[in-house]
Amino acid sequence: MDLRQIFMKIFDKEAFKEARITEYNSDHPFFNLFSTEIPKSLQTIADGFQSKPTGLAQALYRSSNAYSFVGSIGKGNLADIFWFGILDRKITDDPQKGVYVVYLVSYDGKSIYLSLIQAVNGAIRTEPECEEAIRKLKAARGGLIEKIENRLSLAPENYAEGFTKGAIDLSIGEEKTFFTAKAYQEATLYSKKYSSDNVPSEEELRKDLRNMLKIYGQYRTSLKSVTQR
Repeated sequence: MDLRQIFMKIFDKEAFKEARITEYNSDHPFFNLFSTEIPKSLQTIADGFQSKPTGLAQALYRSSNAYSFVGSIGKGNLADIFWFGILDRKITDDPQKGVYVVYLVSYDGKSIYLSLIQAVNGAIRTEPECEEAIRKLKAARGGLIEKIENRLSLAPENYAEGFTKGAIDLSIGEEKTFFTAKAYQEATLYSKKYSSDNVPSEEELRKDLRNMLKIYGQYRTSLKSVTQR
């Protein structure tokens, strides 16, 4: 299954509507799609990116074996935001820790964001917990983006062209209980939005993912430079 096929499955209005109202369990129509099918497809796609470079680009090279490929519609209960992503094992093996690349599906199912995101730690159950989480995410966001931008300025090409920096809109409206979704919005460092009525070609989707992984690589390299000081 290629990226565009994944998008079209998620953007199917009737399927998404059913997914939103169906009780969470292993028979849920999106359970296997997000937990098994999409991660396998992401690994196959990442395998296709692998051709070991030379020169400056070597610092960004990662075998697909260096990544974990994951996805979820929730654990125990249906999540407000469905997602699937790629974790660099040198940075994190847990989507509640570190920084990783993720596709976030808006609550209304009309858009998907390819994002580089800070982890949202643990369950957020109250408004004060949400406010505190968002405060910390906002405080860290500027410094993380600056760190990546410093690395990107040394890169042979501008991998971040076409991506937006900062918060996103997951179409949660004024729903007061969507605490984790609100945190996801503010946790985002770089992103690109895809709308259900204008899904790009497979070539463009893969190019975007490859470039986002290169930005992720610049983040990883920045961590090395800090530890080496």
